[in-house]
Amino acid sequence: MELNVNNPVVLLIGKTGAGKSTLGNLLVGAPHDNGPFHTSAQMDSVTKECTVATISIDGVPYNIVDTPGIFDTQQGTIPVLNQIAKTINKCAHGVKAILIVFEARRFTDEQRNVLNEIRTFLGKDATNNIISVFSHATRAQTDDRNIMQRDWNHSVRSFIQSIGNRWGISPDPDKFSPDGKTHRERLREIKDLISSIRGVYTTTQLENNLREQAEAKRRKEEDEKEAQRKYEEKLKDDARRGAEKAHQHQIDQMRQDSDIRHRQVLDSIEQERKAQERREEHLRKELDLMRQKEEKQQKKEKGRQEKEEKEKKERRENECQEKERQKSEDISIEHKLPPSSLELFPSPIPQFKMGSICTNGKIEWYYTLEKRR
Repeated sequence: MELNVNNPVVLLIGKTGAGKSTLGNLLVGAPHDNGPFHTSAQMDSVTKECTVATISIDGVPYNIVDTPGIFDTQQGTIPVLNQIAKTINKCAHGVKAILIVFEARRFTDEQRNVLNEIRTFLGKDATNNIISVFSHATRAQTDDRNIMQRDWNHSVRSFIQSIGNRWGISPDPDKFSPDGKTHRERLREIKDLISSIRGVYTTTQLENNLREQAEAKRRKEEDEKEAQRKYEEKLKDDARRGAEKAHQHQIDQMRQDSDIRHRQVLDSIEQERKAQERREEHLRKELDLMRQKEEKQQKKEKGRQEKEEKEKKERRENECQEKERQKSEDISIEHKLPPSSLELFPSPIPQFKMGSICTNGKIEWYYTLEKRR
């Protein structure tokens, strides 16, 4: 079916297998497995390109567009977003509602990535047009919305609050009959949410957001290139500084080693000098002791010799004195000359007196001539 550009658009967005196509068939009043949107139990996306159908809500016609699954492994995310952008660009009256469909199970990191990818692509302006629809809910969750709310974790609750608490439940056709009250009420709630949205998400807003994203991407790439350039320069500078530092460290180490060796040589010389001084001092002391000992010996020998000399002198003097006492102490000796010699002297014949003097241990004898009376 061709897109009626005069009708506002309701987009069905979600991960492959989330139940977008089933919800689209239910909204147009067709059997869930036999409507304008093809469904399959397989995980590969059945919707390869955007599929369009028309619905009427309170007499207002809408184009309901089923998009390929986000994160389809065969097609990738970027081509899917590009198809969504082309669909929005064809809508003269813009996008009335964006139904993001995900399973009412534990909110996984993958589901969080889906939401972040969609919100980033559409931009902040699309927040006022987003409706969250939970699929594959349990019977209890579908019957009572309060049970569904109690099962939300913090991430889901935070997301629902960020879009103005606009959320609904896609009834499971395997659990609820299309004619049943619960089935009709849940679909009616989703349609009422679509009708309650004020304003539309326009192609201008999408273009502005895409332009901002492109600019942001360009700046990011430039920043990354600049960061890479600075990083490479830093690596070069670090390598250069590292080499200079290593070279300087090597020089410092060599200088330090040289200083150490120089100090060791000086210390060795100083130690040898001190050792030599100690040896010389020891030798001087020994020489002094020998000299003192020799002087003492010489002094002792001299004293002994002087003592012996003194004793000899004293003995000689004593001997002299003794002999002097014995031979010359007040004794006058007359000597008669032989008759033959009398004729040599005049008459009367002279009288001789003999004496002795002890000088320096030597005895000197003398005679004194006296005239007879």
